[in-house]
Amino acid sequence: MQKDGTLESQNMYKITCFAAITEEKLSNALRALRFKKTKEGYEWQLDSAIFKIIPFENQPRGKTKGFRVYFNGSIEGGIYLLDTSLGWLSPSITGVEYDMFLEYFDNREWVKNLCSRPNYKTLDTRGIFRKGPVGVVVSYEHLNLQIRASKGKQLKILDCLREVEKVREELQPVYFDLFSCLGTEVAI
Repeated sequence: MQKDGTLESQNMYKITCFAAITEEKLSNALRALRFKKTKEGYEWQLDSAIFKIIPFENQPRGKTKGFRVYFNGSIEGGIYLLDTSLGWLSPSITGVEYDMFLEYFDNREWVKNLCSRPNYKTLDTRGIFRKGPVGVVVSYEHLNLQIRASKGKQLKILDCLREVEKVREELQPVYFDLFSCLGTEVAI
């Protein structure tokens, strides 16, 4: 991912799915939902929320076509938009991922950190780990949290997103400062 504001530079979920639909029919359906056609695929944006559907460049032969769905924000919002945009096609979900960019540690520090955690199984000391069903891959500038379907199987999207979210929250906790509101005043 690049540091220029593209999809490659944002913390985003990525869902790989397959559905039986032509590009033309998908384009018409998404246009009705106010998706904008881009060079890469289709985009829906509201404030800082992004939801993109990008068809594979090299599509498989036959009726089934492959798509990658990218979104940031909550998993509930992503599921809603996925159901609204592609749910009527009953897509086959084969991969759920989350790319988390390294802000505080470099990749060597992440490898060292994950090797020291007893609840993470080390598959390769160069940066491949597993926690339950979630694979954690340390690359040069981001962590990739992923669940992949075995050949011929499908994933349950909500369960997988929740598993990935648990690992994401463990690795990148959100802290709230309860005392940060002390300086506010109320006008009477």
